[in-house]
Amino acid sequence: MRLFILFYILIFLNPFKVLAGITDHNLILSSGQSLSIGHTDITINQIIYDGEVNTNKVFLFNGVRTIAPAYNRKLESSDVSYLVPLKDITRQTHAFSMFKKLETLYGEMDKPFPSFIYAPHARGGAKISELFYGTDPFYNGNKMLLAAQSLLSQQGQPFNVPFITWIHGESNAGTNLEKYKRDLQKLHNSYKNSVRSTSSETKNPILFMDQTGASYAHDIAIASWEYSNENPETILVMPKYHLNRNFYSSESDRTHLNSKGYLLQGEYFAKAIFSTYVLGKKWKPLQPEKIRVDKNIIFVELNVPEGKIVIDTSTLPEAPGYGFKYVSPAGINYIPTVMVTGNTLKLEFDTNIQVGGKLDAGYTLNDSDLTGGVQIPLSNIRDTSNQKSMVDGGYLHNWLVQFKVDITPQTLGMAELIPVIGSNIWSYGNILSDNAEEFSILGGDYNKANLDYALYRIRFDIEVIAGSAVLQIGDLGYPVLNSGSKVFVAKICKPYRSRLNVMVGESIYTGKLSAITVKPILLNTGYDDLDNDFLGEDIWPGNASIASNDIERFSLIAGEYQSNDLDSPIYLIEFESIVESGTAIFNLGDFQNRVNSNEYFRVKAPVCISKNKRLRFIAGKEGFSGEIRTVIIEAI
Repeated sequence: MRLFILFYILIFLNPFKVLAGITDHNLILSSGQSLSIGHTDITINQIIYDGEVNTNKVFLFNGVRTIAPAYNRKLESSDVSYLVPLKDITRQTHAFSMFKKLETLYGEMDKPFPSFIYAPHARGGAKISELFYGTDPFYNGNKMLLAAQSLLSQQGQPFNVPFITWIHGESNAGTNLEKYKRDLQKLHNSYKNSVRSTSSETKNPILFMDQTGASYAHDIAIASWEYSNENPETILVMPKYHLNRNFYSSESDRTHLNSKGYLLQGEYFAKAIFSTYVLGKKWKPLQPEKIRVDKNIIFVELNVPEGKIVIDTSTLPEAPGYGFKYVSPAGINYIPTVMVTGNTLKLEFDTNIQVGGKLDAGYTLNDSDLTGGVQIPLSNIRDTSNQKSMVDGGYLHNWLVQFKVDITPQTLGMAELIPVIGSNIWSYGNILSDNAEEFSILGGDYNKANLDYALYRIRFDIEVIAGSAVLQIGDLGYPVLNSGSKVFVAKICKPYRSRLNVMVGESIYTGKLSAITVKPILLNTGYDDLDNDFLGEDIWPGNASIASNDIERFSLIAGEYQSNDLDSPIYLIEFESIVESGTAIFNLGDFQNRVNSNEYFRVKAPVCISKNKRLRFIAGKEGFSGEIRTVIIEAI
C-alpha cells in the first residue's frame, strides 16, 4: 500500500511566546498618545542625542517622523516609498533609546543585532476610541505595515511584526475600568488581524505597555496592570511615576517627561523586550503575585524582576505606608507598618482585614504643593536591578506597580478564620440557612481532595429570601444572589485550594440550595462560555496543511504522538477538513474528535490533567484520504 505522510514538528511554547519572535527584519508598530511621541516643551528640553541609532539597522519611512505623522494627517504612498535611518529631529523620543539600548544588550551577549523599521502612529490627547481600527492613526500604522511588507518582499527578505508598543491612558482617566480593558482588547485584536493578513512570521504580536504616572489616572494605571495579567500576549513594562516625579517636562507640566525621562522610558521598554525575546524569560514588572491575610496582617508576595526588594526613600520621597493603604468596607483608610522578608512584604494594620475591603498601592502621599499642584502617585518599593542607563549611568531599577486588590471570601487566609459548620453538601443534598452568621461556611468541605479535571459542570436550584451566598470550587467563587436554577461550567486545573463548599456572602443569607450536582467533564464538552474574540497562543504551525492518500490504518499523519507542556486547562482547536474517504481522529491530551466530513472545526478541548500529552492526527479504522488545512491550536 502506498504511504504518503507529511510530518510537522510541534513547537510547544510558553504562553507569552510567539512562533517567530524577533527575526532578522522586523517592523515595530507604536501607538498611544503624547507620552508615546515625546511631547514636551522643546525650548526647555533639548535633544540629548541628535544622531542616528544605527544607520544600517534601525529605520523610519521617508515621510514619517520619529514622533509619528502630524496631527490629522493620513500618510500617502509617497511617504512610505523608501527607508531612512531613525533619528530624533524635533524632540527626544522613547524610540531612540529603546533601539539604542536593545543594540547594547545584543552586543553584551555577542549576538547579531537585527534590523528594525519603526512605524509610529500615536496621537497626542487621543482617547483609545480615537486610535481604533477605522481612525487616521490606525490607518497610518496599517499603511506602514503593508509598505514594509512590500519593501522587504522586493528585496527578497522575510517580514515580521514581533511586537507593538502602547503608551496611553491619561486621556481615558475617569473611564470605566472594565470598558477601558475591553477597548484595549478590541484595539489589540485589530492589530493582530492586520498583522495576520500579511506574511509576518509572527501572527500574534505582543503588546508592550506601561502604566501612566499621572495623578488623575490612578484607576487607568490599575486597569493597565489588570489587563496585562489577564492577557498573556500583553506585557506591562513598568509603572512610570518615578519618571513623572524626577524627570517631568516643566514645573507646570508633570504629566509629560523631559528629554532624559523619555530616554529612560525607552530603556525600560528595551529591557522588557530583550528579556522576553532573547533571554527567553517573559518580562513581568515588580508586582504582587499572591496576597494572604492573617487577621490584621496582609502578606504580599512579589514578582521581583531583578535583584531583591528594597525600601527606597531617597530616590523618591517617603510616602505614608510606603504607598500602601487598606480601605475598609466603610471607606476608612488604614496605613500599615511595612517589613520586607525575601520577596514578601508584611503589611501590619491596626485593624482586622474584612471582606469587602481593598488593598491599594501607590497613592498615599499628597505633596502636591511640591509637585506643581498635582498629586503624583508613588511607592517606595523597588528592586536592585544592576542594568545601567546610557544617559547618566544610573541604575534602571524596577519600581512597584500601582495596584488595587479586593478582599473577598476567596482571598487567601480569609476562609481559614471561619469555623466550618453544616453537613457535606455533596453527600447529603440540600442546604438550609436561616439568619446564618456573616461569612460562615454553610455546607461542604473546605479541603475536599481530587479536583483533578479541567472542567466541572455545576448545577443547583436556588431559593433566596434575603442576602447572598457564594459557591466555592477550587480557587473560584460563584455568587448566589437570585432564586432559580443555575447551571455553569467551572474551569478547574491544579487549583491552589481544593475546597468545595457554600459560604455566606457579604450579606447574611436566608434561603435554600438544593439538587446540587458537580460533574467532571473531559471529552466533547460543548464548552462555550468564553468570549469568541479571545486570542490565545499557537502551538501548531500556522497554516499547516496535512495531506493523506491511501494511508495505513491508525498511521500518524501529523504532529508528534508524545509531546510535553500541555499545561493550559483548555485549548481552542481550529482546522478545515476536506474528506475524500474514511475518517481521521484528532487527539489533544485525552480529548479526541472524529473528522469524517467537509467542514470548519472550532472546538474548545479540556486537557488538564491529561494522562496523555499527545498532540496528533491519526487515520481511523477505515483509513483516511483527504486534507486537513490551517490547523491552529491556541491555549486559552
